Amino acid sequence: MTERSEGHEGMPSKHGMTERTERSEGHEGMPSQHSMTEDGQREIERMRRRIDELDEMIVGLLAERTAAVRVLTEHKTDEAAVRSPDRVRAVLARVEMLAERHGMPAQIARETYRALIEELTAMQLVRLARRRGTPV
Repeated sequence: MTERSEGHEGMPSKHGMTERTERSEGHEGMPSQHSMTEDGQREIERMRRRIDELDEMIVGLLAERTAAVRVLTEHKTDEAAVRSPDRVRAVLARVEMLAERHGMPAQIARETYRALIEELTAMQLVRLARRRGTPV
């Protein structure tokens, strides 16, 4: 698994390597860099553990959503019902609104859901084809 490293201000470093420095005031008020403090490193480790916990919850919820889509698929009879472009637009709009409400960049939520919907649509099309006995 590849972990995306971050540089200053939470932005990815240009070489994908972990930057273990922080800015402080140096000579004549100019920023200088020095090794990250132990407290800073502990905070990074603490937050990474929290992210791992959140990932566990997110994947669990995605599994529940996938199970609901599987059930829903059993009631769909054709590709148009699976693709449901109006429903996709409504879901993406709702996700953007929810993201903004929770202080999350709407684009991240929208693009995450767009990828999720694409994968779940492909899964539904395979299930529909199998039910019909047509080649996948």
